[in-house]
Amino acid sequence: MNIRTIKNPVPITNIGDPYVLRHEGVYYLYATSRFHGFYCWKSDNLSDWSDPRICYRATDKSFGGSCFWAPEVYEFKGKFYMYYTAQWKIYSQEQLRIGVAVSDTPEGPFLDVYNQRPMFDPGYGVLDAHILKDGERNYLYYSRAGANHIVNGAKEADIWVAELGDDFITVKGEGCCILKPEQAWERKEPENNQFWNEGPFVVKHNGYYHLMYSANYFGSIYYGIGAAVSRSPTGPFVKYGNNPILCADKQISGPGHNSVVTDSEGMFYCIYHAHTDYSTAGENRQVYITRMDFEQDRIVLHHPPLTV
Repeated sequence: MNIRTIKNPVPITNIGDPYVLRHEGVYYLYATSRFHGFYCWKSDNLSDWSDPRICYRATDKSFGGSCFWAPEVYEFKGKFYMYYTAQWKIYSQEQLRIGVAVSDTPEGPFLDVYNQRPMFDPGYGVLDAHILKDGERNYLYYSRAGANHIVNGAKEADIWVAELGDDFITVKGEGCCILKPEQAWERKEPENNQFWNEGPFVVKHNGYYHLMYSANYFGSIYYGIGAAVSRSPTGPFVKYGNNPILCADKQISGPGHNSVVTDSEGMFYCIYHAHTDYSTAGENRQVYITRMDFEQDRIVLHHPPLTV
C-alpha cells in the first residue's frame, strides 16, 4: 500500500479517538461516536471506508451511563475484546472508569463482561485504555483522569500502567504512574488550569518501547502528540527531546489521540483525529491517517497533504 492512495482527511467525521484493528486483511476502525455506544467502519485499503455500523450499545448490564469514549479492540484466543471509557452511572459527578466487552467477531456485537461494574476500580477516575501483549505478559496502559486529581492547584492527567491478567479482563496488582505533563509544550494553556497526558499507545521496535500520548486540551488547537521511550514496558520512560512529534500546522488543528496499525508488508500507519473545521476547535473531529517510520530509534510521522 502506498501512502499516496490514502485520502486525507478520511471521510469519517463527528468522532474522536480513532483506533484501527487489522484482522485477516481487513481494517476495522472504532472511535468515540457520540452516543451510548460505538460505531465500527471497515476498509480494505485504509482509504475507502464502509458506512458505520453499531458494534457496541450500552445495556442494563453496562456500568456506564454516559461519556462512552476511546474504544480499542484486540483479538485474544479467537475472541475480540473491547476496552472503553465511560462515566460510572452510580456517581452524579464525573467518575470515569474503564469497561471491557467481548465479541466473536470484530464487528460485534460486543457484550459487557461484568454486570454493572467496570473492569477495575482504583478509587479515582481513569480513561483511555490501551493494551500491550509482550511475550507471555500483558499490560494495561491508561490515563488517570484530571477531574479529581489536583497537583499544584491545577487538574492533572497522568499516564499509568498495570499488568493485565491472562484472562484479559482482570488487572493484577496496583498500577504505577509512568508519565506526567512536564514538558513546556504540554503546558501551553495555563488559563484552563488543567494539564493532560492521555491517550497512551505503545509500539515496540528494536527492543525499545515507544509510548505515544497526547497533551493539552483536546478541544484546542494546541492538542498534539508526543512520545517517550524505554527499555521496559513499565518504564522508566524518557520523553523525546523533539516533542511534539505532531502538532497543529497550516492544514490541521489539534491532532491527537492516535493509534498505530501495520499493513501486510509491516509498514506502520498512525491514525489520529483533528478538528473538522480548522478555524473552529472543539468536539467535532475527523480521521487522518499518515505513514509512520523510525529514524535513529525515534518515531517520525509524515503528515500527508490534504487530498480533498
